[in-house]
This record gives sequence, structure tokens and C-alpha cells, in this order.
Amino acid sequence: MTVIFPSVQRVELSPAAGTGQLRELAIQAGEELEGHGKRVASMAPLILLAAGAYSERWILLKLGALLHDIGKRHIPSEILNAPRRLTQTEWVLMQQHPVFGLDILRKSVRNLPQDVADCVLLHHERWDGKGYPTGLAGEAIPLFARIVAIADFIDALASPRCYKPAVPMPIVRKLIDRESGLMFDPVLAEVTLLIWERLVHARWRADRRPAFTTR
Repeated sequence: MTVIFPSVQRVELSPAAGTGQLRELAIQAGEELEGHGKRVASMAPLILLAAGAYSERWILLKLGALLHDIGKRHIPSEILNAPRRLTQTEWVLMQQHPVFGLDILRKSVRNLPQDVADCVLLHHERWDGKGYPTGLAGEAIPLFARIVAIADFIDALASPRCYKPAVPMPIVRKLIDRESGLMFDPVLAEVTLLIWERLVHARWRADRRPAFTTR
């Protein structure tokens, strides 16, 4: 079977990004999967700031982090919540969730911001080019997607799932270090370790406050 991937290059920037429909969808998605997106979104902007790459578009990074797994809405619950190792067929389907996610957003949001599209489609790409769904490598992977990849990895391991217990944070930290230059941008991995305690605290607080406030 040949899979046709949507082209993120066709996604237009929206001058009103971060408001209205996209923001509401992001808030909903952030609460799904037991708040996984919200916790990822709490860490991603801190990594951006620590890397010295602060941008006025940081709100798009937060929205992208909240929305990154929205494609899992199209994964059957018996696969998503399977208390076992996935079969090869199930894993192939699971790997399509970034494509599904971009498709959901393109059908739901007018003028989807490029940065948000990148986070959703490309957060499982690897620095060494062995990720999915496109196999991009190194700096060809957009910065925001590289950041979400690290924050996603942290929360996915540190959170209990039906098929595994939570991994202790000290072990997660060691795995980030081990995967530097393999899964992750080595510069981003280094700054992640430098601000580790701040990330741990931000993740903890995310479960205790809304993703956005009115203040």
C-alpha cells in the first residue's frame, strides 16, 4: 500500500492564529489522552526559551503541542488502549496518527498555521532520520516539531499507560541523554537536561491548571 502524505508546505499562516476555532480545538485536544497534550504544552515553550530560540510565535508552539496527538482520535480504542504489545499491522496504523491529525486540522480550521501543522505531522521524526511519517532528519525537521518530540517523549514515558507503569523521571532524564543525536536534536537535548527540574515542575503544574486562562 502506498501512503500519500499531506504536504505541510501548502498550509497557510493565519494572521489570527491562537484565537477562535483553533484555540478551542487545542484546549479540547490537550485534555484528551488523560491530559497528555496539556503536559507536553507546559514543557515545550520552556525548551524553546532555554535554547535561546525564543520567538513571538511561541504561542503556536504551545498550540501545536496541545494538538500534536489529535490524530489518535482516528485510532480504534482497542488499539490505543491495548494492554499489550501492538501487532505489526496495528503499529503501522498507529504510525499514521500524525497524518490523521493534520487531516483533522485541515478540515476543521481555516488558514492553519504552518508551525502548528509541523508539530502535528512531524513530532515523531528523529534527528537520525529513522522516524515517521516522512523520514526527515536533522535540521530538515522544523524546530517546533523537534521540541515537541522531546516534550512528548518525556510525558509519554513518565505517564502510566494501560500497557506499562510510569517510568521514574531520573530514568527518563538518562534516556534523553542517551538519545541525544539519535532521536533528538543534540542541542535541544542538552538544554532539556539543563532545565530538567523546571520541566518536571511545569509538567506537574499542568495537571492542576487550565491550558489557557482569561487573564
